[in-house]
Amino acid sequence: MALAGVSFETDVRPINRTAPGASYADMLARIMPAVVSIRTAEVVPQSVLNRYRGRIEDKVLTDAQTGEKLLPTGLGSGTIVHPDGYVITNRHVVMKQDRNTVSETVIVQLQDRREFRAKVLGVDAGSDIAVLKIEGRNLPYAKFADSDKARVGDVVFAIGNPLDVGMTVTSGIVSALGRAGKQGMGMAFEDFIQTDAAINPGNSGGPLIDFEGRLLGMNTAIRTASERGGNIGLGYSIPANLIVSVATDLANSGKVIRGLIGLQGDDLSLAEATKLSLAKSGAVRVSVITDGLPAAKAGLRIGDIIVALDGKPFENWNELRLAISRRKPGEVLTLNFIREGRGSITRVTVADRALIER
Repeated sequence: MALAGVSFETDVRPINRTAPGASYADMLARIMPAVVSIRTAEVVPQSVLNRYRGRIEDKVLTDAQTGEKLLPTGLGSGTIVHPDGYVITNRHVVMKQDRNTVSETVIVQLQDRREFRAKVLGVDAGSDIAVLKIEGRNLPYAKFADSDKARVGDVVFAIGNPLDVGMTVTSGIVSALGRAGKQGMGMAFEDFIQTDAAINPGNSGGPLIDFEGRLLGMNTAIRTASERGGNIGLGYSIPANLIVSVATDLANSGKVIRGLIGLQGDDLSLAEATKLSLAKSGAVRVSVITDGLPAAKAGLRIGDIIVALDGKPFENWNELRLAISRRKPGEVLTLNFIREGRGSITRVTVADRALIER
């Protein structure tokens, strides 16, 4: 029995969103319309429907445009990055389960519930990036940030459709930069931003947003101790500058054009770098030189210690390798190196990786 005369007070004022750190709602409201949910499906032949009648009807969808029966096969997220309908996501989001073939049907759903059947313009296994195209105009889209300017400790937001619960925002910070190799996911070209913003299955392909509402990265993978793949605070995002480089090639030609000069290297140990007064920057000792390729033609030798690319230092071999791969065939780069204690410089003309690796 309720007590007569009791009332509860409600303060109906909105929070002061102009106060520093009080709310990110206005920024997120601007960017979230550009974030999409991506579903893949395969056309189900009538013979299969007849064979499994009563067992799969609840899973089968009907394509509104073609009337085809579709069986959902995958879920992910993506970001519209151009008003004419160019969408970026992960390659693994749009591939069939065999990981070798693009899904027959890719459906992009906007936040206003509009759905588009997307065309896959291209995928890149080396970076796990895919570019899609939907037939829309004046669509909401995200602008890229310069990910080279990101720093550990920057506030970031992950947006996507985790576990198919609906569009979700999580927040955290940039936990580390330049994750690759054993701390990466095994792709050929890795330079991950690590974040503790919660990322779960379904977030793949969605954006990592910076404090200004710009696309800093693409959420791609997690490390987890859970059998169900839950988040433990180790998320990995492809940085914006790598996305732009790859996505531009995929959108314009359907393939990625990468440079190669024909060398491999190993990171110099701290003790060795200190002897050469290089302790504050990276250095790479050349371990392999391929005859007939640009590095050999430019006079580089095994044992040379590379200390700068175009006059700029780098952190390690992975960073140098990525920087070279992003150069286009025919470009000329300069390498500063040390040989037998003496500094030198050489100019190298970049070759086409695809032609060399055939």
